[in-house]
Amino acid sequence: MGKMILCRTKEAKKPLVVREMGIRIYTLEELCYFIYNNVYVISDDFFDSKLIEFIKDTGESELSDRITEQKSRGASLAQLVVTVLKYVDYYTVEEIEKLQDILEMLGTQNVYERLKARADAFLENKRYYSAIRNYSAIIEGKHDTSLSGLFYAKVYHNMGVAHARMFLYRQAASYFDKAYKIGQHEESKKCFMAASRLAAGSQIIELDDADEEEYVLKREIETLMDNARYSDGYRKIQDIEKIKDEGDIDGYYRAVSDILDEWKQQYIRYKS
Repeated sequence: MGKMILCRTKEAKKPLVVREMGIRIYTLEELCYFIYNNVYVISDDFFDSKLIEFIKDTGESELSDRITEQKSRGASLAQLVVTVLKYVDYYTVEEIEKLQDILEMLGTQNVYERLKARADAFLENKRYYSAIRNYSAIIEGKHDTSLSGLFYAKVYHNMGVAHARMFLYRQAASYFDKAYKIGQHEESKKCFMAASRLAAGSQIIELDDADEEEYVLKREIETLMDNARYSDGYRKIQDIEKIKDEGDIDGYYRAVSDILDEWKQQYIRYKS
């Protein structure tokens, strides 16, 4: 999970699986770490029967009973989170109070603002499908007049980013275009032009009278493509080719299998 965790509680026989994040949690300390570092992602639904059963499996029936009782009284997400964190005593009082302030702030936001906060967190963690799903809930929902055009422009822009990072350039271009029409931000316009060019690929038609902005963008993309040759991923493929050229066929196929497995795992992560 990013750092070593000293666990004093019992390890569960069956892990708590957080499918949206692609992780398994085995101890209450790991649970606390996950909650603390993913506050924008979790919701009231996180404290469901699976979580309660997981807590029981760690041997902490007292905590599971507290959560069950609080949920029956309609406790807020902040109250449920603080109950878990204080019970396990993995974080300091100051750290818990800071997190509680964030949760209470989120509690004042409307549903679309919370959805965007979750989607932004998924996007940052390269969980592109989950990000898209949350952004879509905003776009496909009833338009909220209390939210600014800038809010919706950012949602459309980030939808474009999520699609572009999954190499879905045609869809990305459409979202960047909508973002620019709403917000009139040059970054969205530039991303629209880049995604459109990447979507066209080899079929793109270069115009002799293209404006300076198009020309600058073309040069930037060409520079990025040239620099890609120096990336770790490109070098790894070159190393695999060297293994083949040296006649080590078994080693070549093992290396190919390894890199395919790596790409599959990346794709699974993006789609989760």
